[in-house]
Amino acid sequence: MTTDRETYGVGRYVEPKETAPGLYLIDFNYAYNPYCAYSNRWSCPVPPAENRLTVAVRAGEMKFHPDS
Repeated sequence: MTTDRETYGVGRYVEPKETAPGLYLIDFNYAYNPYCAYSNRWSCPVPPAENRLTVAVRAGEMKFHPDS
């Protein structure tokens, strides 16, 4: 819900950490922009629909450039 408004237009990455077999911790404070947010030399895959959230996550790294 923040993509392209408050965060990079393609989305952000977050690395889940397995805390126990089959249980994962996802800390959105560590969400980060992909390399393509910083340079046109990089290309980024568009995340599939099942990886998109229907709630705004206002944590982690936000837009790099105000006009990007």
